[in-house]
Amino acid sequence: MARWAQRLGRWNPSLSEADCLDVVRSLLGIDLPGVRCLLDLELGFPPEFFSTVVHSETRRTLEAVGDADRVIAWVSTGRSPHAGDAMTARDLYALLTASQEAGLRRFLFHPDPDLGAAEWRVLSSLCGQLWDDTAGGYWPSDTPRLDSFSGARRPPSGA
Repeated sequence: MARWAQRLGRWNPSLSEADCLDVVRSLLGIDLPGVRCLLDLELGFPPEFFSTVVHSETRRTLEAVGDADRVIAWVSTGRSPHAGDAMTARDLYALLTASQEAGLRRFLFHPDPDLGAAEWRVLSSLCGQLWDDTAGGYWPSDTPRLDSFSGARRPPSGA
C-alpha cells in the first residue's frame, strides 16, 4: 500500500499523504486499522489488522475457492521478494492464528533466506511439538546455538 500511495503522490503532488492512502484503500478495498499515514506502515500492524484484515481476506479466499483443502497459503517473513521489513515472530504468530481461525488448514512457509529460531519456535508451536531450544538439540541454520555465546563453555553440571 505504501508504494501505491507514494506513486499516486508523485503523479498527483497536490494530494496529501492521507489522500493518497484513501485512494489506495478505495482501489484495493482494504482498510488497514490504525494506518493514517505512511509512517504508520513502518511501525508494525496493530492486533486489529490480524483479527479483521487477515481474518476477512483469508475467509474471502476460502469462500472463493470453495474448498479449504485446496488452499495452501504462501507465508514468508523475510524481505524478499518485496523488499519490505522482515516480519516479527509475534506478527507471524498473529498472521497464522488469524488465518487458522478463519478456516485455513495448511500453509507453506518460505524462509528468507534461512529459518531463524523465533520463526521455528512459532511454527513448531502451531504445527506439532514445540521446539525445545536446548544447546545440544536441533538449531535452525540462521541462529547461533546457545553455547556459541559463551565461547562454547557449557554450564556446570547440575546448573
